[in-house]
Amino acid sequence: MKKTRLHCLRSVLLGLLLVSLPIAAADLDQAKAAGFIGEKISGFLGVVNPAAPADVKALVESINAQRLAEYQRIANKNGVTADTVAKLAAQKIIGKTPSGQFVDTGSGWQQR
Repeated sequence: MKKTRLHCLRSVLLGLLLVSLPIAAADLDQAKAAGFIGEKISGFLGVVNPAAPADVKALVESINAQRLAEYQRIANKNGVTADTVAKLAAQKIIGKTPSGQFVDTGSGWQQR
């Protein structure tokens, strides 16, 4: 039963990754490419460079709020915690992070 639930959860997460935020997607990609923000093992974005402009920091907050809501929705549907969903999403997102961008897998920011 647990394997089936995880398989279903992973499929839903894959769908989540394929759904982009149409307005923010270009800004997000630009901010990542500029080294202002990166992906964290928690499943959320983080500010890599404290000198990032205020609009970049606001973008991080907005996207993280949307991610949290989606993680919670998926968690409720699958009977798991939002933290479990977030960590599975993080694995997939970090695994697809292009070289040159930043990730934090728990030991600080590293450029791929």
